[in-house]
Amino acid sequence: MEELLKEAKLKALQLLTGMDRTESQLRDKLKQKEYPAEIVEQAIEYVKSFGYINDERYAQRYIEYRKTRKSKKEIYMELVQKGIDKEQITNALNEFYVDEDEEEAIRLLAIKKRIDISESGVIEKKKFCDYLLRKGFSYGSVRKVLEVSSWNA
Repeated sequence: MEELLKEAKLKALQLLTGMDRTESQLRDKLKQKEYPAEIVEQAIEYVKSFGYINDERYAQRYIEYRKTRKSKKEIYMELVQKGIDKEQITNALNEFYVDEDEEEAIRLLAIKKRIDISESGVIEKKKFCDYLLRKGFSYGSVRKVLEVSSWNA
């Protein structure tokens, strides 16, 4: 049993070497290797004791990296899928994602999709607006960028 625990701890460290993972992701990976549940939990506690897993820090980094490309709702759903606690996600979003980030993300998506807001017709603007709303951007941010941006001032 002690040898199995040592093996699980090393596997956990190895899994964290290549990339950051959430506690849930690491737990799933260790379970896939068919370690017993109690060994998995002990291995997770071991790496947590060194600060190698920190879901709050993971959420903050995830938001910082993606906030100019994704909506708040989209980031929230992705983090939920990664197994991070909803309260931690909400706290991190409130701290690290502001309305200006969402507006910047909309502007960058317009550039990426090669849409010139000032030259776009009503139909093209509507299609782009619908696309943004499906991606989870708030109507207020979409409207602000499409109607009150510096592009068409």
